[in-house]
Amino acid sequence: MQPAHVDVGVERWSPKEPEGDPQKLKDAYAAVAHSVSLAMAKELGCENNGGLQARPSLDPA
Repeated sequence: MQPAHVDVGVERWSPKEPEGDPQKLKDAYAAVAHSVSLAMAKELGCENNGGLQARPSLDPA
């Protein structure tokens, strides 16, 4: 089987601005994207879980 590359992204769309702290909302979206990506990597049997850590790193790269 040949290796493949999969990108997962999350976007927020709403006609209104969200309530609360925008940074906390960004972190929550990033955590959801990480969880989905990790679950997908495990389900697909990706080597080393596709390089994903068990917990998301929410610090900017």
